[in-house]
Amino acid sequence: MKKLNLFLRNCFDKKIDGTGLAVFRIAYCLVLLCEIAQMFYFRYLIFDKIPYLEPAEINFGIPISIWFIAVVFILFGAFTRFFTILNYIMGLILIGSIHSFEYHVFYAYMGINFLFLFLPISQCLSLDRLFKKLKYSNTTFTYSPPKTVSQLYYFIPPFVGIGVVYFDSLFFKFGSAIWNGGLGSWLPSSLPMITHLNNSWLLNQEWLVKTIGWGTVVFETLFLFVFFRKNSRIWVFILGLILHLGILIEFPIPWFALTACTIYVLVVPVSWWKKLFSSNTNSSTLTFYYDSECPLCIRTKIIITHLDWFNNIAFKTVQLDAEQNQYLKNIERTALLDDIYSVDAKGKIYSGVNTYIQVLKRIFYLFPLAMVLQLPGIYQIAKKVYAYI
Repeated sequence: MKKLNLFLRNCFDKKIDGTGLAVFRIAYCLVLLCEIAQMFYFRYLIFDKIPYLEPAEINFGIPISIWFIAVVFILFGAFTRFFTILNYIMGLILIGSIHSFEYHVFYAYMGINFLFLFLPISQCLSLDRLFKKLKYSNTTFTYSPPKTVSQLYYFIPPFVGIGVVYFDSLFFKFGSAIWNGGLGSWLPSSLPMITHLNNSWLLNQEWLVKTIGWGTVVFETLFLFVFFRKNSRIWVFILGLILHLGILIEFPIPWFALTACTIYVLVVPVSWWKKLFSSNTNSSTLTFYYDSECPLCIRTKIIITHLDWFNNIAFKTVQLDAEQNQYLKNIERTALLDDIYSVDAKGKIYSGVNTYIQVLKRIFYLFPLAMVLQLPGIYQIAKKVYAYI
């Protein structure tokens, strides 16, 4: 117990980059939204006393929709603390109280949703972080909230969402003659009402199938003892991903498989996320020139920088940098200050709404907005609105 206490204290005191926790939040919420959407679609089958004939006492479409909206806010990391509470309450009502059938991913949902109440999931890649930046920044100072979190927060979700689920299943597997014979994965894969595909060619390879079956038991047994160890994380991540992608392909329980895959994101070495999202001004493909004395321009820079995860946009000031650019040196400073100018890697100049279209194109998840802005009619309206502002 002393060693365990020392380990937990060291993990809690050690601060590491929180980007991986944010990626987990986004991936998990996307899967949970799919589960909620499926529940909404089949709500009459799930909740009606007699499906489509004798309805439930209340219209479950409303609480399911509220739950969906709450998860959308968590996905974007907006007002996270309130919506994590709402998310847990709605999950408790809609799936935590179900006794008529057992779906083992429900344990993971309820465990992770409960942990969301306490985890700093909005520390990175969130609108909450952007709100803090805008609140405490001004023309002379840009506030940057801390991005580090306790290492312990990376270990708790895999422990609850995967480790405990594996541990629970081992009681069944060790008492099953089928699993002890190495045929635990072979049996359900051989039943046409359970599997998607006819994999007889694979299932007839006796020693391969038994290796997969026994290997699954060994992996689930060791998971709790190795997933947090630095030297074994990569192997745990690879093997776990292979196991659950196999479940995704073979069996009609996609959200269970994908939920486990999202939790395995936290097993990925933190250094991988730091390298992926590291600041590198040389990677920018568009240079955005702004007025360093304009509060609105400063806020625009903060917002774009925050949304630009992969640093595709570089920012320079009109006052200090515009004259040094060979493409902008012939444009009067008053014009540069009145309008927003940008230059891409090929030297093409954009201004006004066209600059913002180029910005949106370089932020992958906002690319559809760039396409909408270019539509005839919408583009003309956007130019007038921008000119007014």
